[in-house]
Amino acid sequence: MSSGNALPEGIAVDLLFAARPFTGLEHHALHILRGLHTVGASVDVLVPSDVIPDLGDAAVGHRLVPFRRVPRGLRLGREQWSVPWRFGAYPRALPLLHSVLGVAPMLSGVPLVLTVPDLVYRFRPADMHPRARWYFGTLGPKSIRRARRLMVSSQAICRQLIDLYHIAPERVAYVPLCADPIFTPRPADEIASVRKQFGLPGGYILYVGTTDPRKDLTRLRAAYELLPPDLVDDSALVYVGRTNRGAERLAKQLRKPGPRAHIIALDYVPRDVLPAIYSGASVFVYPSRYEGFGLPVLEAMSCGAPVVVSSDEALAELVGDAGVVLRTESIEELTQAMERLLRFDDDQARLRQLGLARSKAFSIARLGGETAEVYRQALAS
Repeated sequence: MSSGNALPEGIAVDLLFAARPFTGLEHHALHILRGLHTVGASVDVLVPSDVIPDLGDAAVGHRLVPFRRVPRGLRLGREQWSVPWRFGAYPRALPLLHSVLGVAPMLSGVPLVLTVPDLVYRFRPADMHPRARWYFGTLGPKSIRRARRLMVSSQAICRQLIDLYHIAPERVAYVPLCADPIFTPRPADEIASVRKQFGLPGGYILYVGTTDPRKDLTRLRAAYELLPPDLVDDSALVYVGRTNRGAERLAKQLRKPGPRAHIIALDYVPRDVLPAIYSGASVFVYPSRYEGFGLPVLEAMSCGAPVVVSSDEALAELVGDAGVVLRTESIEELTQAMERLLRFDDDQARLRQLGLARSKAFSIARLGGETAEVYRQALAS
C-alpha cells in the first residue's frame, strides 16, 4: 500500500442499501472498498449491522459505522432518513459522502460523490418494480445534479449522463470496475467437484445474474430450444442468481420443463463456488437489453469462459473483440452464436484466451486509485 493515497478522515461510503444475498451493486461497492485499501486509502463505511459479517476482506483497513437493521420494506430509501438523522443536515464530521446506489440522501447537505450504476429508470422503466421505478426516477436525476462528482463504470453511461442531463464532462469520472481476485480459471478436479455438487452435466450454457425482464432471458431460453437436437441433448441451460421482486412469474416460465430443454436453475449459490461454475461453462451468455457495466461478464472472462453478449453499448465496450457481440435481438442469431461455440473447440479456446487477456485491463489497484482521485477532486471543488 502507498501512504501517498491517504485521504482526509471522515469520508464515508454509503452501503446502507446492502441486503442478503449480495448481488451486483453490493459487490460493486465491496470492490471499491478493496481497491481503496489496496492503494492505502481508508474510509468510513455506513453499513447495516446485520450484513457486516458478509463484508469479509472488503472491510479491512476501513472504519465500519453500523446502523440498525430495518425491515425489508424500508431498505429502499433508508439513506434518505438514516444519514441526516445520524449526522445532521450539514455535518461537519462528514466532509464527503459517496453514494453507490445512484441516489443520495436529499435531506442532507453533505458534499457528494455519486456512483451512477446505470440509467434503467430512464431507458427501461417498464422493467423495474413500480416502487423502485418511482424512487430512482424521482430522486436519481436530483442526486445527479446535486453531486460534485459522478462516477460511472462505462463510457456508455458517461455519454448518456452528459447527453441526457447536460452535465459538464469534467464532473463525470469513468472508473471501470474489476472482478474479485477469486475469479480465475479453476483446475479440472475442482470443476468436476462443483459439477457433482450442483448436478451440472459435462457441457452447459451458463447465465449468471438476476432474473428480471431487462436481462432478456426469454430470448436465451428460446435460442437454446432452437439448437440442433444433438447439442440440446449434450448441453444444459443453467441459470444462477436470484429472482427480482415482481419477476416471479417470468422465473417460473423460464424454468418450466420443455420437450427437449434441460433447464437447471440454481438460484443463489455461495460465491466461492462461482469461479468453478464459470470455468466449467461451454458458453457464458449475457443477453441483457441494457447494462451499466456487466460485472458477471467480466467475472466469466476472468475465469476463461467464452462469452456471448447482447449489442448493449456497455457490454460491447466491456467485451471488445474478446467475445461474441450480437448485432440484433434476433433469437436465431443467438442460437447460431451458441451453436458455433458448442461445435468448434478452436473457436471456444480462442475466446477463452482473449477473454482472459481482456480481463487483465480491469484491476483492483486502478479502481482504488481512480476512486481516491475522484474524492480529492470533489473535496477541492
